[in-house]
Amino acid sequence: MNEIASMTVRSKKKYRWDRIGLVLGGMVLFSFGLAAWVAPEVGLDAQVLSHPEHNVTVPGPATVTAIREAPEPTVKSVKATEEVVLPCSCNKNVLTLAKNPYTEHPRAARNLPNSFFVKDKNEMNAGKRNGKLVEVSDARGYHISALSHSHAVLLPEVKELLEDLGNDFADLLEGTSSEGTRIRVTSLTRTVKQQNRLGRRNYNAIGKASTHSYGASFDIAFTDRPDNGADCSAPTRAIQQVLSQYQKEKRILVIPENACMHVTLRP
Repeated sequence: MNEIASMTVRSKKKYRWDRIGLVLGGMVLFSFGLAAWVAPEVGLDAQVLSHPEHNVTVPGPATVTAIREAPEPTVKSVKATEEVVLPCSCNKNVLTLAKNPYTEHPRAARNLPNSFFVKDKNEMNAGKRNGKLVEVSDARGYHISALSHSHAVLLPEVKELLEDLGNDFADLLEGTSSEGTRIRVTSLTRTVKQQNRLGRRNYNAIGKASTHSYGASFDIAFTDRPDNGADCSAPTRAIQQVLSQYQKEKRILVIPENACMHVTLRP
């Protein structure tokens, strides 16, 4: 009985080792098969990569060289030489007009319908608010110069005079080579302070109640031509003709001065 049991145990141990050997053998054969299956592809790749007639260089990261754009052609800026057009003077040395006595000017200014004395800038602003003074800007036949001792405001009726003067002047030059010439207005309404400051440079303005402080007068110093192709003869004749006509119509008073023509509206 013991022998039978002993034989059975030996038989079982032998069976176990046989099974283990069988499994190990299968694993070895599987490993060899797998190696044989992979090896030809690896060898083929190596053969292709190393063949002298088909040498393939495996590229690294591509290096891109930036293309430099051609610079734009340099264009030299050619500064156009602006034509300098000298103005035509309007003063007592050029125009021949009757001189109205200075004493008539303040009297005329005080008797205008909207007469308004501009003592200072506050008074001037008050006059603009109540309609006694109106702003003046460039219009046909005339333009306002850069002002340093006056303001571009006038009594409404004096502004109307200036506009009529500009239109009549432009009408006389229409169709001529001087068409487009404009009267240059160099002074309009002054405060008392501006008048006193100007008196330091202009003897005629010293110690006098100027009609400029009533918004009743303006000064004409030049006529500005559109180009040098237009001479000063026609504009000079035109401005003299218009001013002389207005004087004869008793519409204006004129004082020919060294630098300008001082024009005051008559009531």
